Amino acid sequence: MNDFIIYKLALLAAGIVAGFVVWFSLQVKESNISRWESLPRNKYAGVVLGFLCLLWCIPQAQPIVWSWMLPWLFPLAIAFAVIGFFFLDYLFARAVGGLFILTAYYMLHGSFTYHTAHGAVFAVMCWIIGISGLFFSGRPYLLRDVIRKIAISRKYKYVTAAFFAAFGLFCLSAGIVHLVSGSAS
Repeated sequence: MNDFIIYKLALLAAGIVAGFVVWFSLQVKESNISRWESLPRNKYAGVVLGFLCLLWCIPQAQPIVWSWMLPWLFPLAIAFAVIGFFFLDYLFARAVGGLFILTAYYMLHGSFTYHTAHGAVFAVMCWIIGISGLFFSGRPYLLRDVIRKIAISRKYKYVTAAFFAAFGLFCLSAGIVHLVSGSAS
């Protein structure tokens, strides 16, 4: 499997995940907010997502770490996931922030490398996702506040759903176009 095939599959997966975010934002209401506002503090979902994000970071860390440290990257990812489980609050929110940052970086890099159509629009969408990931990582309680705002404000709910619907449709259509064309240009 080469990098271009991985990028095509990542576009399709990002479109599906964006669809889930749209579904989630439309499901959150004032009547069921108590069920959803505890999600950012969920340690079990957070440790799984956080561990997957740490695994995603290993190939990016390999070129910049010392050669003696390379065999330690995977065990360190496991150790940091366990340490995070026991010592971090809002673990799921931090993991979502990390996922948003990693996704934005990867999608931006891929869109320029493989000449994805309408790259400027896609770049702006990725920057919005990446910047929100920075906020969720640095101030993880903001994800809880966003969930509360989505539950209370119809305008905020529909703007969030529309953004992720547009992002998801863009990712799905770009992934399909790249799959059909078969070339990176």
